[in-house]
Amino acid sequence: MRSVRLPMLAVAVLLGIVLVSCGGEDSGQAPFEIEAPPKVIDSGEESRGKEEHSSAADATDVAYRGARATPPIPKPDLVLADTNGKDFNILAETEGYLTLLYLGYTHCPDICPTHMLDLAKTLETMDPEQVERIRVIFITTDPARDDAASIRRWLDLFDESFVGLTIDDEALAGLLSFLGMPQIIRQDLGDGRYSVNHGTYLIAFTTDNLGHIVYPFLPDGGLREIMRHDLPLLIEEGW
Repeated sequence: MRSVRLPMLAVAVLLGIVLVSCGGEDSGQAPFEIEAPPKVIDSGEESRGKEEHSSAADATDVAYRGARATPPIPKPDLVLADTNGKDFNILAETEGYLTLLYLGYTHCPDICPTHMLDLAKTLETMDPEQVERIRVIFITTDPARDDAASIRRWLDLFDESFVGLTIDDEALAGLLSFLGMPQIIRQDLGDGRYSVNHGTYLIAFTTDNLGHIVYPFLPDGGLREIMRHDLPLLIEEGW
């Protein structure tokens, strides 16, 4: 890790947190509610200072299907090393993009690869010009085993454009606290093996650098349909 600039801010996701072992055990915490309240985007908002009235036609209701993060999660101002060993300033490098952040690990047998595959397949169905306005960031929750080379090999199975970042244990703990995510729990599987319990959701940061919507792992499927609906809207409408 190169440097960390995280303000002392308590961030809570009030919809509940999914904390699942990627080996399949549930921590017992309540899952996210998938149907979020609609976010009303008012097309006449900017002109209200110049006009004394606006009609109902000025407003467009955009109902995002992902889970609503309340309060929204600030995008971390954090510099880590990418899989080429170069500094990657998350805040600066993703400015102006819809940024999708996922924390997971490459030894995960089920949830992490499923989440990444769902995202990759969703992006394949979208307008390429819209996909150009998205940045996908993956940060490992298993610094001991996930070096730059292993992260790059794993991400390339899904999409070569996905950005992989390495991190150390201390910085990871600080980042998780900042994001309002649960701390990592390692479960011993014997013979030197272990699984990693971590929050299994994708955070969508809009161009205001806030994460208003998250996409938790859905054991019964359906995540692709939800993201296919939401991501183009998040790009075009923002928050």
